[in-house]
Amino acid sequence: MVFVNQIGEIVHGCVDDYHGAPNKNIGDCFLLVWRISGVDPERQTKLADMAIMSFVRIVAEINKSRVLAVYRDHPGLLQRIRNYRVQMGFGLHCGWAIEGAIGSEFKIDASYLSPNVNIASSLERAATGIYRVSVLVSDVVVGLCGVDLASQLRLVDRVVLPGSKRPLELFVLDLDTSALEVDEPMRAIPWNTKKRYEARQILEADKRRMWTREQPLFRAFESMPDVRAMRRRFTNEFFQVFIMGYRNYAEGEWLVARALLEKSTRALGLQDGPSTALLCFMEAQGFQAPHDWQGVHELSSDSHH
Repeated sequence: MVFVNQIGEIVHGCVDDYHGAPNKNIGDCFLLVWRISGVDPERQTKLADMAIMSFVRIVAEINKSRVLAVYRDHPGLLQRIRNYRVQMGFGLHCGWAIEGAIGSEFKIDASYLSPNVNIASSLERAATGIYRVSVLVSDVVVGLCGVDLASQLRLVDRVVLPGSKRPLELFVLDLDTSALEVDEPMRAIPWNTKKRYEARQILEADKRRMWTREQPLFRAFESMPDVRAMRRRFTNEFFQVFIMGYRNYAEGEWLVARALLEKSTRALGLQDGPSTALLCFMEAQGFQAPHDWQGVHELSSDSHH
């Protein structure tokens, strides 16, 4: 519980900074919500951008945290997982949901009921279990994002998910967490009610400025040192090879796609999760596209293994 709460402090803080609302925990999963109903299109775009930006902030803060870095040397964890590091994956989708209180006179929880919640959960599982990425986003969200941020997202697959009436295109925001260093120890600051109040006021002022700042959100985002560090490894050459590989995969030219994706999975100096996922899916079919292949497949936990 202490471990989950330590992560929760980072998650809740970053989401709140970017105008989101942490809803509840389901085991080690967090349900996070950005409400766009009744909001004008310009603000919807800002909220979509901020949702993705908050995930990037969380990924960075978790990998820099001195508190969480202690677990990298935990004997019990290292015995089970070599080179253990705390990692999180995020799935982001947009759609309708019924918001309300669920329970009885003994216990009531605020919750959201919708197949779209299940789709977001499926995306989170796919991010960590299939594509091995930190942030996986549906095309619905990408359509809401600003042009600048949307251009940084990589199309990696087109799938049918349980609960979805149509195929979804899946996009990733590529991040190399190994590029981040753990924060240096900070000088201890006496913490009291006054300082807590002052800190809260500063945070609230920063939140308000996000709506009014003249500089586009994306410009502030790409100028962050953590973002530049995590994106540095991903070169134009890598993206070009992957795009060619993906296009051949979508068109059913799987032998050509195989050669290109095998190249892209080695191009980074570390394994590219989406390239590997597509190769595994094609390998399961003997690298022969089905006769009715339309570039879409059902996504399940064993479809890429």
